[in-house]
Amino acid sequence: MEQINFKRLSESVQEQIEILFADFQSSISEREDSRAFGAFIESKIKTNWFNICTNLGYEEVPIPGRRTIFDFAFRTPQTFIGLDIKTKDLDKQRYSDGGVCAVSNLLKYLANDKGVFMIIEFGHNEAKEGSNLRDIEYIRVAPFHTFPADTYRIENLGTGQVRLNYTLQQMWNELDWNRTYHNFFDIFCDLAIKHYERIGRDAEIRKNAILQFKKDGYTYFKFPRG
Repeated sequence: MEQINFKRLSESVQEQIEILFADFQSSISEREDSRAFGAFIESKIKTNWFNICTNLGYEEVPIPGRRTIFDFAFRTPQTFIGLDIKTKDLDKQRYSDGGVCAVSNLLKYLANDKGVFMIIEFGHNEAKEGSNLRDIEYIRVAPFHTFPADTYRIENLGTGQVRLNYTLQQMWNELDWNRTYHNFFDIFCDLAIKHYERIGRDAEIRKNAILQFKKDGYTYFKFPRG
């Protein structure tokens, strides 16, 4: 892959998205019910995606199917850019999922397809007009492979689910804009290896607990604590 100025590219995308949602950030336009907030964001970008790509000077890519790891995409002269929309509720009393995608799908996209995976994060809060309405507090855009190493984590869902420990806003000043894919793979693959080693040990412990349960005539069962 040719050298890409990821910081400049991210700033360009962020600028276009901020223009699109300018009225919603300044608290002067309509509001969406918080339960439909994510769908509203995606719908507005989808409607304007061709114009966004045109303004950026890049080739629009048709909206992908559900099995892809990104929501929108475009092509630059150097590569293919996939962008995933994340909405972050800034109310600390509410749960906000940091899920991204499966480990295998991420590695296939970055290594096999040679694509760039970017996150567009919308931080939103309760609007002044009412608790069921939202204001956009910030918009951040950055490539996934530039995040601080301690941001990534893998949970035991399916074949391994990639999640984030921090929001893009929280890690903004720690992004490594010059990190190569090789350096990212060093970080991420070490994390993945440790994850699969751990769940392998846990699986062996649980298997032995089942065997003991059978051996004892099904009288008492307990999974040992890991």
